[in-house]
Amino acid sequence: MDRFDIKEAGKHGLFALVVGVISAIASIVLCLMVGWSYDLFSAATWLVWLLPVFGVVSLLLYKWWQLRLDLTTHRVIQQMRDNKAISPLLAPGILLGTCLSILGGGSVGKEAGALQIGASLGTLVSRPFKLHSIYKSNADESMDGYVAATGMAATFSALFFAPLGSCMFVLELTRFHKNITKHMVTILVACFVAWGIASIFGIGDVIDKVAVPDMAWTVVGQCVVIGVAAALVGTLFDSGIHWLHDLTWRISRNYFVWVIVGGLLFAVLVTFCGWDHFTGSGGNILEDALHGRFGAWDFAIKALLTLICLGFWFKGGEIMPSFCIGGLLGASCSFLTGGDPAFGAAVGVMGFFAAFSRCPLAAFLMGCEIFGWMCAPYLAIAIFVAYMFGSPVGMYGDGVDRLIRTRWGRRLWKTMRRRMKDEAATDAPIPGMVVTAENAVRAARHVLEDPAAVTPPEGAAPPKGAVLSGGSAPNGGAASSEEAVSSKGVAPSEETAPPKK
Repeated sequence: MDRFDIKEAGKHGLFALVVGVISAIASIVLCLMVGWSYDLFSAATWLVWLLPVFGVVSLLLYKWWQLRLDLTTHRVIQQMRDNKAISPLLAPGILLGTCLSILGGGSVGKEAGALQIGASLGTLVSRPFKLHSIYKSNADESMDGYVAATGMAATFSALFFAPLGSCMFVLELTRFHKNITKHMVTILVACFVAWGIASIFGIGDVIDKVAVPDMAWTVVGQCVVIGVAAALVGTLFDSGIHWLHDLTWRISRNYFVWVIVGGLLFAVLVTFCGWDHFTGSGGNILEDALHGRFGAWDFAIKALLTLICLGFWFKGGEIMPSFCIGGLLGASCSFLTGGDPAFGAAVGVMGFFAAFSRCPLAAFLMGCEIFGWMCAPYLAIAIFVAYMFGSPVGMYGDGVDRLIRTRWGRRLWKTMRRRMKDEAATDAPIPGMVVTAENAVRAARHVLEDPAAVTPPEGAAPPKGAVLSGGSAPNGGAASSEEAVSSKGVAPSEETAPPKK
């Protein structure tokens, strides 16, 4: 117990309770305001021609409150990963911006807006608590990323009635940031408090359950097909949004121009193609798909309209539209598999979400909480296939698998090698043979690559500037990529850094 600050832990517990209550209220207010906005649009669909005006007003609000005009969910998450504070004014900014986009029929959701609102409220609520780490050794560590993550997870939990999946979603979004993961219990408490309050009122994104078929190879095959389709379409979808962001950013950073262009393009497509049904977040379309009512190419229409809105910098979220696209895609796969389209829609929702967000654990937990734990084996198959076949970079950046291959993998390998060498120094037979064999292989490969190289005798100091086996510099550090390239006689090339997401 000497490691923990009991008084600080009590402050964290009280903070979790307060954040849970406020996040639940914020989620309810968001749902009501977005619902009223879409009801107004449904009663007067000509408002779609005012979408460019609503987009400009949203940007003016952001400019007034000194928020970045290109502030997206990805940027907010990146600030959390960097342990930077989130502006409290982001909460009203994204709330009003999302409502204005929905009022014009924009194909955006409120769920990513809830993530940003939660992060902003978590930062605001934490100020009077003056929180420090509950671990005494990290008492001076910044809590900005952690408090934002707590509010984000709690608001998302209240919106989807999924506390476990919401907590895991934030952990995966922040790529298991050490300071956030250490306080996971507090985040879970906030999630369950928000979920309990939202459940009492029943206001949130209520997604219907579907009938779960008996286990059979045909059903497994259906899940595999849906997983592959979700991986392909999900990769194209998030890549298209990033591509549009990069393109517009490079041409002109006047975002007012882009919302006008995107709004007019959206209005023309909706009006002249008769796509009024595909406006809004898509919750009504997902409900139809879960009851077997869909068109074979409805997912492509919804994806195109969402791509235009998000790619041209309209304020709003991407999660419910991605749920809708995934549900329509999974139902459309029934034409190939002959399976139940409603069940295919449920599996497609989470398969597409896993490929799109690169958060497979959150997709699995949320799917089980939303559609029932009887769906767990089918969801696991589809999510695994969608994640493995999808692009390693999703809407919110690199997936967790890159951490395993890079940061965590390197750390694990270095630890294993160090321990084996320590054991070899004590004449341990098997680890000693492993280390000796590894060194021999590295030496042989070095000779094959450079026959002119002369292996120094045992115990001799290496030549000045030489790179030792395993890519290590003589001082024990890792050799830089420039040194490695220069040793082969090739000059390192310069790369132009892409715009920050």
